[in-house]
Amino acid sequence: MRSTHNFYEICAQQLQDKRSFWIDTCGLPDNFQTWFSITHLHVWLLMVRIRAEDHGKVFQQQLVNHFFHDIEDRMRYNHKISSGRIISTYMHDFLAQFHGGVLAYDEGMCKDDPIMAAALWRNLFTSSGNPAQIAILVDYVRKELHNLDTMSSDDFLESRNLFGTQAPALRGVPGK
Repeated sequence: MRSTHNFYEICAQQLQDKRSFWIDTCGLPDNFQTWFSITHLHVWLLMVRIRAEDHGKVFQQQLVNHFFHDIEDRMRYNHKISSGRIISTYMHDFLAQFHGGVLAYDEGMCKDDPIMAAALWRNLFTSSGNPAQIAILVDYVRKELHNLDTMSSDDFLESRNLFGTQAPALRGVPGK
């Protein structure tokens, strides 16, 4: 079984791997908040799948721990924030965003597409974005959930390509 660190790295790489989709197609700004939001979404997708595995809670916690260690490291080393007070304030804000996002995405998963769209609109698009962009992401999330759900435990735990849904193009949308 691969380590939770390897699973986390796959999540953290999603902005880079599908940059054209996230930045150009979805119109998200190329900044730290966007990286956080996209990584958070993919960590949540894995958390949903991990719930079905033995030791799922421990696995989830380790995945989240990697995420928050990476957030702090990126603030310190990539963005040169050295003040412990500033980092602590940001970490508190990111933790609140994380918990709120998990609850919103869980509700959207269990209910219907408009609820999932609202969760994505608030958490990924920060209450902006057009309906076509949000609809594409709802479809993306549903397909990723389905793909992860249909993997056997062995395939999931050994997979190197956890997120297989092709990032769709935004066609026929004014302004795109």
